[in-house]
Amino acid sequence: MLATLARTPRALTDGCASVKKADMRDHPRLSARYLVTVVWRDENRQIRYMRSLVRNISGGGALVLSYRPLPVGSFVRIRDRNLFFLAGCARVRHCTRWGFAYLLGLKFDSEIAARF
Repeated sequence: MLATLARTPRALTDGCASVKKADMRDHPRLSARYLVTVVWRDENRQIRYMRSLVRNISGGGALVLSYRPLPVGSFVRIRDRNLFFLAGCARVRHCTRWGFAYLLGLKFDSEIAARF
């Protein structure tokens, strides 16, 4: 595992204090504009669905624009007929209000490259 972490941007910073947060990411991000369905269970254990817009994506996660907030740590599934590579399970890492919507930071349970 140390061999794989040694090549990541986080490991290459070597503890420098002036490094930006974006430079610390383990995977490069690609801008995206895709509609997906986010599925989760609410506090009453009812299955809920909502259409959301993927804003950017990386090998380990995605940033999704949604019309409702989800609790940090929530388990979600992402589905779409056309984006089969994006379909999978994730956890909500952060939820930030953005105007009348919310930006959800999702971390995939398994990286995209590991799924294929």
